[in-house]
Amino acid sequence: MTEWASWVLASAVLLALYDLAKKASVGANAVLPVLLASTVFGFAAYAAGLLATGHFRALGAVSGAAVSLGIAKSVIVGTSWVFTFCALRTLPITIATPIRASAPALVLLIAVPLYGETPSPLQGVGMAAVFAGYFAFSWAGRHEGIDFFRSRAVWCAIAGAVLSAVSSIWDKYVFQVRAMPVEQVQLVFQAGLVAFYALALAFARMLRLGRHAFEWRWTIPLVGILLAGADWLYFKGVAHPGSPISAASLMRRLSVVLTFLLGARFFHETNLVRKGIALAAIVAGVSLLALAS
Repeated sequence: MTEWASWVLASAVLLALYDLAKKASVGANAVLPVLLASTVFGFAAYAAGLLATGHFRALGAVSGAAVSLGIAKSVIVGTSWVFTFCALRTLPITIATPIRASAPALVLLIAVPLYGETPSPLQGVGMAAVFAGYFAFSWAGRHEGIDFFRSRAVWCAIAGAVLSAVSSIWDKYVFQVRAMPVEQVQLVFQAGLVAFYALALAFARMLRLGRHAFEWRWTIPLVGILLAGADWLYFKGVAHPGSPISAASLMRRLSVVLTFLLGARFFHETNLVRKGIALAAIVAGVSLLALAS
């Protein structure tokens, strides 16, 4: 196994645990306060890790390019998480997480008009399998009273997946095209997320938006800490010379299998056979895209 693949697979394990902590934190809870609190813990954990390992002094002066690129990443990811957390608040994790795992297929869809890429026949089959998975989840969702394509929560999950795909394309640009230092960009990115959610929460309070009260849960710090660790491992993999962003994005999304199995156990979700069929279609599609990459 190549070095970059080891980084990405380790990231996938932490990402699965992050998904579980996220669901436990945001269920029937206020989204923006959960996001802000978890992100503060994530930033603090990342900064402490830099200090403990001596990387903080090695950063030197953070460049203006790192600041602008990191803040742009914060806006993309921050908006994606708002949509995803709104979806998770009401959707079962065994539906919401696989939708987000389809992001690699969306990466390819975005790359076609952006870079003029033409999907190969195998990539076309893979994309078709992913979208067949969407329809299979529609079938599974009806058995739980979810009108898949009319549900606001489902569309929030899809919007989160689209922005996740945009984020993946941005990572390729930042760490390979611009060759920016991982630690510098992630430090700005983590700080930018804190500012993004603080402003969003202040704006929501000013307009008196949001119907759910905030409830503190012990899993909230874990959300930020696990994601900071997963992002650092993933960025190290993406920054490795020659690592293909399409394959890296696909491998990271294999976390959905672990999330599905653990989520079914810890949240006692039902209708698992139908959801498992839909998940299998998405995993098959993602695997075909990986083979064709």
